[in-house]
Amino acid sequence: MSGRAWRFPWAATAALALLAGCSIGSHSDAKATAAPSGASAPPPVGSIDHPRPVPCADGMTFRDRPDPLRGFTPSPNSATSTSAPPDSPTDSPNSGTASASPRRATPSSPSGHASGAPSRTSHPRTSGTASPSSGAGDIVVGPLTWHGLADLTGGDQHDHGIENGGGWHYRVDSLVQPDSVVTVTVGATERARAGLEFGGEYGAPTPAVTFHACPDGATSFLGAFFVAGDGRACVPIDVRVGNGPARHVVISFFNGRCPA
Repeated sequence: MSGRAWRFPWAATAALALLAGCSIGSHSDAKATAAPSGASAPPPVGSIDHPRPVPCADGMTFRDRPDPLRGFTPSPNSATSTSAPPDSPTDSPNSGTASASPRRATPSSPSGHASGAPSRTSHPRTSGTASPSSGAGDIVVGPLTWHGLADLTGGDQHDHGIENGGGWHYRVDSLVQPDSVVTVTVGATERARAGLEFGGEYGAPTPAVTFHACPDGATSFLGAFFVAGDGRACVPIDVRVGNGPARHVVISFFNGRCPA
C-alpha cells in the first residue's frame, strides 16, 4: 500500500477526533451561556397592556351631592394649588353627609377644574344618591364624566392649565359612577405627545389608566391631561367600561373643532 493510502485514513481519523472535541466543547459553552428559561417579563405599569391603576383611595367619594364637580372653576391667572377645590363636601353645613377617602395632592397643578367661564358659581346641594347632571361643556362616556373638557377647544390656555416640563398640563376632574371600572387609553396617533396624569403621577404622563370607583358613591379623581409642545392637539381617546368594547372620542385641546 502506498504512503498516500496510509496518510488518508490517518487524516480522516484525526478530523473525526477534532470534530468530536469541538462538539463537546461547544455543547459545554452553550450550556453555560444559555438564557434562563421561563415566561417573559410582564409589561410595565402604565403601558397599553398594563394601564396605570387609579384606585378608589386616590379619589373622593360623594354620596349626597348630585354633581360634586360642578361648582368651582379657575380664576384667570390663578396661582397653583396643592389642595382640593374649595367646593369640597365639607365646605357648608348644608352639604349633607359626604365621605371622602384620602387623595394625593397634585403639585404645581392649576387650581380648580377645566370648566366653562373663569368664575366661581353657586352649587345647589341636595340629599340622595349621586346622579351627576351633564352640561354642554361636559364629555360623558358611560359612567365616566369629564366636566368642562369640551370647553377646551379654544380660549386662553392659562385659564385651564400650566406650561412646564416640555408641554401643557390641563387639570381635569374625572367623575366615575359607583363601583365602575373604566379604562382610558390615548389613541396611537397622539401617544408620542399626549398622556394621562392620574393615579398620583403628576409629571409622569402615561398612555393608559384604569379608574376603580368606590362602591359607596360617585368618585372624583383629580388629575390632568398632558400635551407636549404648544399644548394644542386633537387627541383620540378610547374609553372601555369593564371588559366591554372601547368607545372612541376625540378631545380638542385648544385646536378648534376636531374630526370625530
